[in-house]
This record gives sequence, C-alpha cells and structure tokens, in this order.
Amino acid sequence: MKRTMLALLIVLFVFPATVSAKTTIKTSCDATQFKIVLKTTTDLKESASTDSKTLETYRKNKELSVIGKTGNWYKVCHSNHTGYIAMKNAREVFSSGEKTILKKLDKRKDISQLIAATGETMGGMKVTIRTYEKKKGEWRRALGDMKGVTGKNGFTKNKKEGDGKAPVGMYSFGTAFGSTSKPDKVKMDYRKTTKYDYWIDDPASKDYNKWVTYKGKNPYEKWKSFERMNHELYKYGAVINYNRNPIIKGKGSAIFLHIWRGENKPTAGCTATSETNVLSLLKWMDPEKNPHIIMGTYDSLNSVK
Repeated sequence: MKRTMLALLIVLFVFPATVSAKTTIKTSCDATQFKIVLKTTTDLKESASTDSKTLETYRKNKELSVIGKTGNWYKVCHSNHTGYIAMKNAREVFSSGEKTILKKLDKRKDISQLIAATGETMGGMKVTIRTYEKKKGEWRRALGDMKGVTGKNGFTKNKKEGDGKAPVGMYSFGTAFGSTSKPDKVKMDYRKTTKYDYWIDDPASKDYNKWVTYKGKNPYEKWKSFERMNHELYKYGAVINYNRNPIIKGKGSAIFLHIWRGENKPTAGCTATSETNVLSLLKWMDPEKNPHIIMGTYDSLNSVK
C-alpha cells in the first residue's frame, strides 16, 4: 500500500509539471514577421527549391504568415510546421503608412533601395528604421526593423541651422565614411576620416555644409562652427544629401546616418542607430540601386515628392 501511494504521489506532482512545461514551448511559427498574399496558385515547398517536395497547393489570394526569408523564398507556417513559397508568386502586405512612402517611388524607377526612418510624432526623437528593396518586380522588406533616434527636437519641414531637428523628406546618399579602413562588403564609395577632416556648419563660411580637409593649427580661426569627422560617433556613417545641391546658407548642414550614443539619446538632426545596424545598412546599400532615405512621420511624408 505504501508503495502504491508513493507512486501515486509521484504521478500527481511530476506529471502536471511536465505537461505545463510542454505547453509553454513556442514553435518558430510564433515568430511571424509579416504577411504575404499569393498572386497565383502556388505550391508550398518543403525546402527553398522548386525541386523539393510539395507540401500543399494554395489558391490565389491566400494570406500566409512569413517567419523568414531564404534567397528568393519566403519561409512560412504550414500546419505548425514550416514550408517555402517562391517570392515571385507573392506580394507583401504593408501598413497604410508603408504604402504611403512606397507609393512615392512609383515615378522614381531609378530608386531600388529605400531606408525609412519614421517617428510617431513630429516632436519625438525615436524612430523605427525599415529597409525596402525592389525585387522580382515588387517592393519587399529587406533587413529587419531597427531602433533609431533623430534630432532632439524631432522633425521639421523647414529646417534651420542649429534647430536640433531632422529634415522631413527623401534624400539620396553621398559617400560612406569612417575612422577605420573600408569594411568588407561595403559597396558604396568610402572615405576614411582623419584628424584633419571637418564638416563646416558655419553659415557665414563659403565652406558651409561641405567636407573640408584642413591642416592648420587652429580651425576656429577659419570657421566659427564645424564638426570633426573623426568623432567616435562617426566610426561608421554615410552622408545624407540634404541641402547639398544647391547649398542654401542657414538651411541646415552635416546631416548624416551614423552611430548613436544610445536609444534614449537624440542627435542634433542626424539619424542614428547602433554600430551593428549602421554596418548592416552600409553593407546592404548598393550604389547601382540608388539607395535613398526618407525621414519624418507618415503624415508629414504625405506631401513629400
């Protein structure tokens, strides 16, 4: 009898814990990134290959949850297991805000890569950085979402020197730069900075909003205000072509993509994110795809052309 009671107690105390542990296990299907809609009748493949086993055939307009991408294939959920859908057979589902900015590129056939740094409010300094690339004839997400920061006073449609705001709009990129040698896989033009490199933000100077190399002993004798390009936050970065052609005195200068001080510390008007993210963006951007950046709230970007 004692042995029977002991066995019963073991079952009562151990078995429920085992069941509970199993119910908390999450599958990869819980990690949905976004959704796609099929453009045609499509086979769900066991692996990312047209020669792999077909798990199921879906009809046109079927909506599926994407948990990852492999080359030109979406990794999706099927009966709590994973399968693959050919990218060419699907379009991605975007939010209304994303549609607003991607719609602007319908007439810009020369742009195939876009970085979007969008905030919730005009006065906020936190942004979400998302990347999009034209692939298989469709705009598609590229890298994962990134946390970012912008000007300490948010965004503005009327940028002025020293206002601490980021300029709303869409801009191309100039050179990438950094205090180290050009990182592997970076395809953009890259300029290594030195202690003699300055970006001039003195509106009274003929060098306003230009990168200047100066070996004089006292740069303050030449300019009233400037950025040192070998700054630690500029270990890696890229020039955003705001107010560059033509350059208008007092409309803002030195607008870059660069490394942040932290996710709760704003910039003076640039867009910043972690060092890892900056490197990922630099390696992703391809000059042949004419990468641009669009900055602002979704509402403020409605009027951007």
